Amino acid sequence: MKLVIIFLKIGVLISGQVSENKKTGNKIQGNFLGNGKNITATVIKVKEGKGNPIEEGTPDEYEIRFSDNKLKPIKAGCCEIILINEGDLNKDGTEEISIYQAPMNGCTYSITNYSLINGSWKKIIDTFLIPTGCEKINNDDLQKMIFRENKNIFYFQKDMSNANGKLIKKKVKLN
Repeated sequence: MKLVIIFLKIGVLISGQVSENKKTGNKIQGNFLGNGKNITATVIKVKEGKGNPIEEGTPDEYEIRFSDNKLKPIKAGCCEIILINEGDLNKDGTEEISIYQAPMNGCTYSITNYSLINGSWKKIIDTFLIPTGCEKINNDDLQKMIFRENKNIFYFQKDMSNANGKLIKKKVKLN
């Protein structure tokens, strides 16, 4: 009986962790339909690559799938991905999602931001590059890359003319 109670307590703890609103990672939650209900977005490898893509091989392919079938998957292509729930950047009642993606080769990652518009995922911010110097960027810093300030949306970009790679705040022109 004690063993059953311990498993029940562990189950409650785990289910509590799952229901928290996770903002970055391979699996995130968000109000992507604008109905107040959290939907889970998950990175799924849909095709296994073979060999080195730079040397005539084929890369892995990924897409983002959602726990609600009303949302179509986002085809993300190659390579490793971290998802970011950006909140409601464009104030349309739905939360936006960004894909932080590794390059096929090298250390310059990209961020592509999507919003659900008329039932389809549309880029609302032009994809921008993040040179990382092959250093990992932590999830907290990724969460701060795109943000809303007053009525404008901004993102941080590294100043490549500066040896320290100082971050510059860039205003977004919505697509």
